[in-house]
Amino acid sequence: MTRQPLPSRKEANEKLLQAESLFKAYMKEHEMRCTNERIIVLREIYKSSNHLDADEIFVRLKKKGMSISRATVYHTLDLLFKCHLVTKIDLGHKHTHYEKSHGVANHLHIICEHCGKVVEVTSNELAAMLEELCLGNGFALESFSLQVFGKCMDPDCENKPKT
Repeated sequence: MTRQPLPSRKEANEKLLQAESLFKAYMKEHEMRCTNERIIVLREIYKSSNHLDADEIFVRLKKKGMSISRATVYHTLDLLFKCHLVTKIDLGHKHTHYEKSHGVANHLHIICEHCGKVVEVTSNELAAMLEELCLGNGFALESFSLQVFGKCMDPDCENKPKT
């Protein structure tokens, strides 16, 4: 297993432009209005290197002076999920987080149950196992995002119980 590499600024910008193009095509195909608010939600996710929840996105956009409602953020996230541009993930915080998915390799998240630290890793072996599992059950693997919960071994883990 290897840590998920960070894309270069140029690669990240190309992925954003591709995602915007796909989102606009999706909205046109489904006869939806392509509003500036929807595009700025997409951009906020694709420019972030973090896993964001809907309220974090809303607050970030408000701080930037954007005129947007919480309902628009939630609705846009649902649209982005339906057109496979974001993935919903559970990081153990009792609410959904979102991350960009276009042009992102299948990966898993390892999450510390004490401090909440999240590490993204890729594994060719795991991908092969999941593909075999899907095929054995009559499915073709499209993508995956997996969350694994454990306890980090960092001696400075801020919430680690005292022994």
